[in-house]
Amino acid sequence: MKYEKAEKAGHIITRVIVPLALVVAVVSLAFWGTQQRALADEYKNTATNMYKRAFNELCTDMNDLQTALGKLRVVTSPTQNVLLLDDIWRISGSCVSMLSQIPSSHLDVGELNLFITRVGDYAHALTKKALAGETASDEDRDQLDQLYARCGEIAKDLNDRLSVGDVPVAAITSDEFLTAVDDTYASTEDESKFPTLIYDGPFSESTQKQEARGVTGDEVDMDKARELALKLADIPSFDSEGDSNGKIPAYDFHGTYEDGREVDISITKTGGLLIWLMSSATGTASGIPDDATVEELKKAALDWLSAQGYESMKATYAQYYAGTALINFAYVENDAIVYNDLIKVWVDRETRGIVGADARNYLFSHVERDIPAPTLSKEEAEAKVSVNLDIESSELALIPVTPTKERLCYEFKGKCDGDEYIVYIDAETGEEQQIFVIINTENGQLTL
Repeated sequence: MKYEKAEKAGHIITRVIVPLALVVAVVSLAFWGTQQRALADEYKNTATNMYKRAFNELCTDMNDLQTALGKLRVVTSPTQNVLLLDDIWRISGSCVSMLSQIPSSHLDVGELNLFITRVGDYAHALTKKALAGETASDEDRDQLDQLYARCGEIAKDLNDRLSVGDVPVAAITSDEFLTAVDDTYASTEDESKFPTLIYDGPFSESTQKQEARGVTGDEVDMDKARELALKLADIPSFDSEGDSNGKIPAYDFHGTYEDGREVDISITKTGGLLIWLMSSATGTASGIPDDATVEELKKAALDWLSAQGYESMKATYAQYYAGTALINFAYVENDAIVYNDLIKVWVDRETRGIVGADARNYLFSHVERDIPAPTLSKEEAEAKVSVNLDIESSELALIPVTPTKERLCYEFKGKCDGDEYIVYIDAETGEEQQIFVIINTENGQLTL
């Protein structure tokens, strides 16, 4: 009897428990396999994204490197010269850092890494010469011209590949990239000073002061702010309202036009001044308009500014997007453009109506100023500009040199070998205060 029970138990184990255990094992193995595949896919995606990010930043760094080398061709101030050389050294270090994150199987980083390192080392060597009181030789200038051209070729190649999604890319190798810099300069360490791409014209990002100096007047309540906002937005009523207490305390309103377009507007609690107005355009026009249309858009924006009490404003830079023109206006005093006092205005390209405005920079910076007459004549200041710059226009401009300090300068716009630059010469000391590169895009001009 005992034998029969044992045999029966064995059959149960064989026919039920063992298969069940096998099923559990198979399911567990499948689950584990699925987890491992998911984990592997996650690691693969993470690595791919890191590589793409590194390649994207490498393209940006190469563009910045070429820009800095280009500025060296028109710089005359010893101070600006050293700052630009220091920038080149810093950017080359950033390029090397990005290259270290790119798999060598996808990009022949060795050749490119060596070239970029030598560019940085060469700039550092020139910095030491400048600090020792030595001026750049003709050979140095020729070498810098070669480096500018080489970097342009590399940047174009990398950006062309990025634009068509060719990431990872094929190898980039060329012996001529290596012969442009002498081998005698030792490797140096990177520094952490980063440039800023400025989209709205020179100095537009320099006005984030600790306090809004242009916000003055009596306190207004919600009812008064609503009345002002309704008039500015040209709308019968708002859907919602509230307030915010940032650097500029304000009343905020949101509404909807009859055609479904939404609008947001903010009015300062002090003085009842416009901070922000934003809606959308009615049309979809794109590209840079012809000269006559540009003037019409500028006039529409200028008339609107004048109606809001903003007098003595001058259009400086503009960008053109789908349906709208974004025009930047700066305050003018004593024939000098005050770049800190900036207002952006969005104009509907179809109706010429105002669909947006941003007065924050103006509200942060605008105060009564006593702008002195220039000590130097325009001709004396022009003599301080590099002979390599073919000057096309000039005017006075008050520019920021620190967040709280401004200097009166002569603004010279011109070209060097087809590249456009803006050079600022101090109207009192003759010192070269700043240089910008003008970048022409399909949407308008940018400065770097």
